[in-house]
Amino acid sequence: MSLGPPRLRQRLSPGALLRGLLATRGSIQTPLAAEWRPALEAIGETRRRTALLMNDAAALQIQICVAAARRLPGVMAEAGVLMGGSARLICEAKGRTPLHLFDVFETLQDEHSADADTEPNPDLEAVRAHFGAVHGQRLEVERLLASYPGVLLHPGLFPRSALGLEALTFSFVHLDLDLPTGTRAGLEFFHPRLSPGGMLLGDDYDDPGVRQVFADYFAARPDTVIGLPWGQVLVVKQGAG
Repeated sequence: MSLGPPRLRQRLSPGALLRGLLATRGSIQTPLAAEWRPALEAIGETRRRTALLMNDAAALQIQICVAAARRLPGVMAEAGVLMGGSARLICEAKGRTPLHLFDVFETLQDEHSADADTEPNPDLEAVRAHFGAVHGQRLEVERLLASYPGVLLHPGLFPRSALGLEALTFSFVHLDLDLPTGTRAGLEFFHPRLSPGGMLLGDDYDDPGVRQVFADYFAARPDTVIGLPWGQVLVVKQGAG
């Protein structure tokens, strides 16, 4: 018995039915070329080792950008490290390019830390209110990344934690500071220091406050800003650094 023309058989195939079901739920299913299997393996291994609070598409996007940025001048950075999952993905793709990691880690819970000793700071209180007791442990992140070269950790509230690093140039930045105020501070520090063609990949772009920060910051700038459908935004630096 014939099942009809090839086009009809394609529409009735299990893969087509699965894609149709996923589409109704706001998701897609697509095969990847063999060259990306190591990247998927790195994502799976990272999930086994620590918390990776992003979907596979976002995790793969990090590795794609890092691999492309390796040929550009400058170091790499991540602001908002938490447990180190996305930092490990960067390390898997960065080669020997230095990576600077910025996070409060456990400093907000330490009454004697440099951040805790300051005068009342609305930004500091906003970070405390948002994250509460959820934070990464610097020692655990160091252990997770110990086998990778050129990883430098900068604990404390950003951008204070970046003091002394103003002369650096960046080829890739992963910006994951959650809050609009932190995102603005991240753009103000990193964007002017991006190499031409350098990339800044931001998270939490589905948050209206964070999205507005990007819109305001780049309203009068020539950079390419690409909203990605899984909650990230990719900025490609245009012009001189």
